[in-house]
Amino acid sequence: MSTFSVCRLVRILLLALTMAAGPAYGERASFAWFEASGPETDVEDIRGLAEAQWQPVARKQTLNFGFTKSTYWLRVEVPAEPVNRVLEIGYPLLDDVRVYWYIGGEQVERHVTGDSRKFGSRPIYHRNFVFPVPSNSDPTTAYVRVQSEGAVQIPAQVVESADFLAREQLDYGWQAVFLGIMIAMALYNLFVFVIVRQQAYLWYVLTVVASALVLLNFNGLVFQWLWPDLPILNRYFTAPAISANILFAVMFALNFLAVRNYSRVSYRVLQLVALVSGCSLVYGLFGSYQSSTAIISVFAAVITPLTWILGLVVWRKGQALAGFYVVAWTPLLLGHLVMSISKIGLIPTSTVTELAPQTGVALEVILMSFALAYRINLERRLRIEAQDHALDIQLQANQTLEARVQARTEELEQVNEQLKAVSITDGLTGVANRRQFDEKLEAEWHRALRQGHPLSLVLLDIDYFKRVNDNFGHLAGDDCLVSVAWVCAAEIQRSGDLLARYGGEEFSVLLPATPEAGAANVAERLRVAVAGTSVYVGDHSSPLNLSVSAGVATILPEPGSRPEDLIGRADEALYAAKGAGRNQVMVFRESGAEAIAGS
Repeated sequence: MSTFSVCRLVRILLLALTMAAGPAYGERASFAWFEASGPETDVEDIRGLAEAQWQPVARKQTLNFGFTKSTYWLRVEVPAEPVNRVLEIGYPLLDDVRVYWYIGGEQVERHVTGDSRKFGSRPIYHRNFVFPVPSNSDPTTAYVRVQSEGAVQIPAQVVESADFLAREQLDYGWQAVFLGIMIAMALYNLFVFVIVRQQAYLWYVLTVVASALVLLNFNGLVFQWLWPDLPILNRYFTAPAISANILFAVMFALNFLAVRNYSRVSYRVLQLVALVSGCSLVYGLFGSYQSSTAIISVFAAVITPLTWILGLVVWRKGQALAGFYVVAWTPLLLGHLVMSISKIGLIPTSTVTELAPQTGVALEVILMSFALAYRINLERRLRIEAQDHALDIQLQANQTLEARVQARTEELEQVNEQLKAVSITDGLTGVANRRQFDEKLEAEWHRALRQGHPLSLVLLDIDYFKRVNDNFGHLAGDDCLVSVAWVCAAEIQRSGDLLARYGGEEFSVLLPATPEAGAANVAERLRVAVAGTSVYVGDHSSPLNLSVSAGVATILPEPGSRPEDLIGRADEALYAAKGAGRNQVMVFRESGAEAIAGS
């Protein structure tokens, strides 16, 4: 998604907020509130209060007292109208809600409910607290007592029953869509995890499930759907669920973005966040409900933008997947920002503001699933390319083996006997090891001595290899060794030639019956091939460009001479190439090594 598309999304969201924003309180009912001195204040005492003691509520105001131990009373005066109406308190996480209806000074109805009581205590079976207005022919007054250990919010309104039902149909339709999206994305990523067995996908499944449960809990649907007869679970669910959601999201970010490879500071910060989230989860289960809820609410408000910022940092460090992460996290951040702004009264509370977090989470889940799918395709493409390259090398090796079997049956039988005792293949690169090189050199030396043919040797050394290990780690160094081995193996054309890992970052190419000019051409071809190959290591998005220095020596064996003479000459030429600036080929001369043309 481009920056332009994100901006368009923001503009559309703000336009929707402007069009859909409505008052938190009904226009024809009047509201006032009072903070009681103690929780045991009787409704008759409240009715006896002087008018000056009541605080009027503005039409667009949503009462939000935060975390408090005080008891609050809301007086709702409803005029007579020839329609059926309901009083709705649109915050389902209030512990104790009591409503007393009066007509003509006489109490006509009384309701005692809240999320600390069974769901069946509500006069209308609804996720919010909804109470029917007892009369449409007489003015009525409701005294609403609210007390809660969590945040005390009283978004009350009096609406016509028909309007209420019409709105609820739309709202429950959205809840069904939201839940369907979350279930689908959770199942999809769970299936991917079962296939690829990468922890990032499992952490994301847990994040999606936790996010859905947290938001459905804030909407009162978890209580209504899962445990309507067990209100005690509400007390021990909210804070641990939010803590678990943060913990899962942080663990996903650490695995998905490979943060450790790009930013040590971001990695340590996220580790600290994960630790704090784990501690808050435990405290939410066993500590004070009010304090744990307050702590985790503040913590969540800080962590949400912090993780977005850390995603930007990792993206700037070169992690391409972080771009997807930032784009996906943006609607989630905006959704929570819209709800927070509405709760503090900067914009009117409406259906749009209340559903903004769910919308943001749904968009985040969908966009992040696209990012995870992109990661799968990227890894699959790289794996297929590596497998194809390995198959090509294996095919060449098989062809070489078959040619040797046909030409030298007796010799291969002896070699096979030796292979049973000790491996002659380098375990990392797959090419010949030093043992096989030494045996081959000895054999070809005697062959050249008998037949009078020249014997050539090329020694290759990866330039600045220590820097690779120091900057990227030894695993990255291993990747470089494998890549160089594959490139060189692909350039070796004759079956009688031998590519071997000589030691450390050094490789050797033994060229039987090859004059000096031919050996120099082979060395230059290998140097050019390595320099033209980009090597990707680990999760690093930028390739490494390697080079090799090469020393070439050619000798015509004579009685009394030794194979070590050939190695010594090639080694001397190699050190001359490194001393002359690296990434070049030097040929041994008695008077001193000489660089070839074009090197």
